[in-house]
Order: sequence, then C-alpha cells, then structure tokens
Amino acid sequence: MKRNIVPGKLKEPPHFSGKKKIVLAEKATAKPPSSRKANLYLNLFFFLFAFLLYGNTILNKYAVDDTHVTNNELIKQGFKALPEIFKSRYINQQGNLGSTTSDYRPVVKATFAIEYQLWGEKPGRSHAINVFIYWALSILLFSILRRILANYNILFPFLITLVFMAHPVHTEVVASLKNRDELLAFLCGIGSLRLILAYAGKRKVFHLFLAMLVFIVGYLSKSSILPFLALFPLVLYFFTELPAKTIIPIVFLLAIVAIFAQFGPKLYLPDPQRTNLFIENPLFGETNLWLRLGTGLVSLLFYIKILIYPYPLLYYYGYNMIPVTNLANIWALLSLLIHGGLLIFAIRNLRSKSIISFAILWYLISIAMYSNALFPVVGMVGERFVFTASLGFCMILIIMIFKLFKTDPKHLTIEMDIRLKILTMIFLILVPFSVLSVTRNRSWRNLFDLYRSDIKHLENSAKANIDYAGFLMNTVYQDENFLRTGAVNQYKYQVIVSHFRRAITLYPDNYKTTNDLGTVYLFIGKNYDSAVWFLHKAIKLDSTLQPAWVNLGMAYREKKEYTKAIECYEHILKVNPNQLKAVFALANVYNDMGEFDRAVKMNEDIMKTYPDLEMPYVNIGNFHMLRKDTVTAVEYWEKAVAIRPSFELCVQLNSLYLIKRDIKKAEYYYDLGIEISKQSQ
Repeated sequence: MKRNIVPGKLKEPPHFSGKKKIVLAEKATAKPPSSRKANLYLNLFFFLFAFLLYGNTILNKYAVDDTHVTNNELIKQGFKALPEIFKSRYINQQGNLGSTTSDYRPVVKATFAIEYQLWGEKPGRSHAINVFIYWALSILLFSILRRILANYNILFPFLITLVFMAHPVHTEVVASLKNRDELLAFLCGIGSLRLILAYAGKRKVFHLFLAMLVFIVGYLSKSSILPFLALFPLVLYFFTELPAKTIIPIVFLLAIVAIFAQFGPKLYLPDPQRTNLFIENPLFGETNLWLRLGTGLVSLLFYIKILIYPYPLLYYYGYNMIPVTNLANIWALLSLLIHGGLLIFAIRNLRSKSIISFAILWYLISIAMYSNALFPVVGMVGERFVFTASLGFCMILIIMIFKLFKTDPKHLTIEMDIRLKILTMIFLILVPFSVLSVTRNRSWRNLFDLYRSDIKHLENSAKANIDYAGFLMNTVYQDENFLRTGAVNQYKYQVIVSHFRRAITLYPDNYKTTNDLGTVYLFIGKNYDSAVWFLHKAIKLDSTLQPAWVNLGMAYREKKEYTKAIECYEHILKVNPNQLKAVFALANVYNDMGEFDRAVKMNEDIMKTYPDLEMPYVNIGNFHMLRKDTVTAVEYWEKAVAIRPSFELCVQLNSLYLIKRDIKKAEYYYDLGIEISKQSQ
C-alpha cells in the first residue's frame, strides 16, 4: 500500500536535529577557494575604506588624556615597563591638590610601551595602529554578521558594516590615542563572540577556552566589554539552536572570568584614590532616585540624537551640558516613551526572533550601563560610550532602508532597480558620514586645535571651559618671552579670564578654578586687587588647602601689604611647619621690608637641614644682587648650579661673566645652559 505524501509536511530525519544540525550548518559555511579570493578583495576594500575615513589621523599629535598611555615616563621605559604596567593603576597623577590613582587597563598601556621600545615617541605611528585596529574589528564584525545572518542577502551585513565604519560618532574612539582602550575592548568582545559561535557549531571546548582568554584581554583593556556578557546569550538565542541549558553555563563561565579580572588585580594593586567631581557628573553622591532616573533618560535621548544627527561632536560634556532633571521633564518623558516603546516591541517579538528585535536589544543592552540611572559616568555622556551600541543602531537603519523599498533582506536575489535604490540611499548616508568623520579627525590634531574647535559648542560645560583656560594659562607660563619680560598677549589673557569666569558662573563652588583665576590676575594680568578678591573666595571655599594661601601672600606682597602677606605665610607654616615654599616666600617678604639679615638667616637654616637643596643659595644670591653685591650673588648662584643646574641661572651667570670679560666661564655656563635646554625638550 502506497503512503500518501502531503507536500510541506515532510518531517526532518532524526540525524538533522540538535547538535548535528549545527555541525552540518558549520560545514556548509566552509569557504571554497573562489570565496577566499572574494574575502581577500572585501578585506582590501575595508582596508581602503578605513584609511579613507581615518588616514588623516596619522598626521595628528597628542590630545586629551593621551599622557595616560603615551608620552609619560613609565611608557618610555619600553619593554622594561611591562611588569610595572601590570602592577600599577591606569591613572597615576600627582598634583597640588592631591594624587589620583584609578582604574586598571594594563593591556592598552602595554601596547604603547611596546611601540615606544620599537620606534620611540612617534604619535603618527600610534594613530596608524589605531586605524589598523579599526580595520581589523571591521573585518571581524563583517565576518560575524555574515555568519549569524547566513540566511540573508550578503548585501545586508555588508551595508551594516559600511555604515558602522563610517559613522562619525566613532571619531573619538579612533582619532584619540587614549581611546584605544575602547577599540581593544570592542575587538576582544566580538572576538570572544566569534569563538563562542565556533563553539556553538563544533562544540570544541578549546574555542570556549580561547573565548575566555580573549575576554580577559578585553576586560584588561577596558571594562566597557562588560555588556557583552548579556550580548553573548542574545546572539546565541537569536542565531543558534543551542538550548538554554547550554547557553547559561557559557555566560556563567564568562561572568566568573570577568569577576576574576575585576577582583584578582586588587590583591597586588595599590588602593585607588580618585575624587569624583561635581563638574564631571553632578549625580555623584546624588541619592534622589527620581533625579537619577530623569537625568538618565535625558542622557539616553542624547545618544539617540548623536546617532541620528552626529553634530556637533565634542571631546567632553560634563556639568552642565546635560542638566540634572526629574522624571517630570518633557525630554525625560519623551525618552521614556521612546525607549519604553522600543523595549516593549523587542520583547513582544522575542519569540519570533525578529532581526529588528535583536538590533533593538543589542542597542539597549550596550547603552544601559552609560545611562547614569544606576551608576553615574564621568562626563555624564560621551561619544565613546555609544561605540558598541551604535552597531544596533546601524542594523536598525539598514533594516528600515530595506523596508522602505519593500524588500526582504533574506531574499538571496534582489532586483537591480531595488538594489540601485538601496545603494543610492546608502550613498546619501555614507557621503555625509564620511565627510563628517574626516573633518572631525582634524580637530583631534593636537590639544589646542581640539579645545579651540569644540569650545564654541561647550558654553555650558564647566570642565571644558576650565580645560581651555588652563591650557592657555600653561602656554603663557611656559612662554620664554613671558618668563623673560613678563609681557603677555592681551587677547590671550582676556580669553583665559573669560573662560575661567564662565566656569565659575556655571559652578561657583569650585576651589581650584577660583584659585586658578586668582593666579591669572596675579601673575599674568598684574591685577592684584582682583587676584586678592578671588583668592579670598577660594579660601572661603576651602581654607585647609594651601595653594590659595601661598598665592594670596604673593598678591599682598605685590601690593606691598607686607603684614598681610606675612599672616598668610605664617598661617601655612602653622599648619605645616615643613612647607619650604612658604619659608622661602616669607624670607622674600622680610627682604622686601629691609630685614636682609633675617631673610638670609631663614635660608641658611634651611641649608643646614637640606644641604643638597639649591633654592636657599639661589635666594641668598638674589638678595645680594638686589643690594648690587654682584660678587657675592655670583658666588651663591654658582653653588646653586653645582647642586642642580638650571637654564635660567646659567643664562644669568653667562651674562655676568660676559660683562666681566671672563670668556672661559661665560662659555662654560652658555654650554651648560644649552645642554640643560636640550634635556628638557
């Protein structure tokens, strides 16, 4: 008797189910030789596109925070620095207001130490390596997209990759050397994903072991790899047939690895010391949940805005670019509506494994840790924070373009007219994106260009105004003409003052900025009344910090109000009797008052305690020079140079010996000064 066969009701043979089905799918994806050649051409295309977008960064120098990972003393030790890099914190800075040691990102610092060993301090080559990393992760991303979207037309993953590569929001990550940590974290994240997918296909534990190692490398580059712990199961659920009982242990193992990477180094690292500042994010220390949620929702809206309309792109945001607000704010409510709607749509289509549902969940998972709702982030928002999440946005964008032309991306063949329409739309997106990226790269040429190009859009950023004013202030202090004559460009002086004042207007309780403005009025503007006013204000903000007291004493000395200057320095010495700068400054005041012997004795007392310190000799030489006792002044200055030579003293001694027609000694101090100058460059 014949069996009736009903079309469409055939059952799959038993050997096509479960694990074997996945293995067969894996085998089916094996590339023939012609396919390898096509891949070679694709990789070459991605290489050319990456360098079209970011090749001009090779001309760039250093910019914001690059000293953490490039031209600092530890990195300059090359290979010898590697053990210390893995035993020390990522940031290790000393300052007048305390030290900062925080984070642990040894892998990225190690890459720069290796570079320095190979070719020294060459920022252009470091930028080229960033571009190569971007190219590598683009190739790997395309490979993963082709793998998980095997049932889709190849044009679909190709266009997603192109738009991802061209998106201008990535310029901060590629053009900033400091942000190589983001590149490496993302590269290792998708590298781990590729290995996990290989494990899903072949079930070889070796692939899972490699995935864990790569994940550790990514975590030791930057903790921004953490969202992948949720992205891994998302990909496995949507694009493999692995059961939950297999997916959960994989994620659990990787979570254990992340915990080990987080807490293991604490066994040998120094305790972190970092003060989270209000100007970086006013939510630090904020306990009001409604304010955190409201501000977090506005932050999320910001990310959607820069993905859709990536202009202007800025190196920093912080207070008060994203105002602290509650849930009743109209923008917070709009963000809640948008993100809530996206989440509901994604969950409702979760069981059908809709590609748009996957893209939405990828975006939401990746951006969640930067929302400020649970954990405030430094800067409040930032373009680098949206790097991983932007892939979800690019997927949604390409899906919408296919839908616009009523084309199913799963169709293996797409009609020529439809294909031309899709490519035309992509062209209209890629051209402005690419132009914006290339143009934005120029702003990252160096610190000054970056500050100057961005500051006009950062009127409400307290820290950005401080950064720009502080940078210009330091250029004045380092200018040889200013050091020699005290003359300064008045336009630059006014710019410095205006930006410091703007920062104080935004955040009046900032001690450091108030003190800095006081010093600008004191040393650059010679406006001693304004200097006294702002330095008094700084002391009112925090009377325990000494810099403002030192500067206030100097301001009173310039005003010849010596009694008040003495009160300032005696206050410092009462708190800290070993503050040598205060002792020297107090001696200078006494010398100004005509108490020469007292001023000299104060410096001689320091000589007895610190015989290897050159400053007492410099000061006493100065005192004698003011009394026109050139012979004794030269005697003390030569003793100072013998202890620790300085360029300024060598120049002074060279001039004096030229006047005396002692050519031999004049040439000696000239040569010594040149040598010191070269060493400082």
